Amino acid sequence: MTIYVHIWKSGQDAEGVEYSFSPEDGVVGVLRIVRATGQMHLTTPCPGDDTNTIFQCACKAVWNHWAVGKYPDTTRYIYG
Repeated sequence: MTIYVHIWKSGQDAEGVEYSFSPEDGVVGVLRIVRATGQMHLTTPCPGDDTNTIFQCACKAVWNHWAVGKYPDTTRYIYG
């Protein structure tokens, strides 16, 4: 089964950037990436993501952008 994770910037400050992520309409989680280190924090779990698979996919997509110095307004990750 293929899962498309949609990811969009939902907030930012000097220390980090928040991204909302969703595999489908109406189901949203939020993560935060620390600008200085790339460390990820799950701020709001995505409902139904009991294994954190969707969160991990969103982290991978955001981290890949962070690694090259970018914080895109939107991105996505395809899993499966």
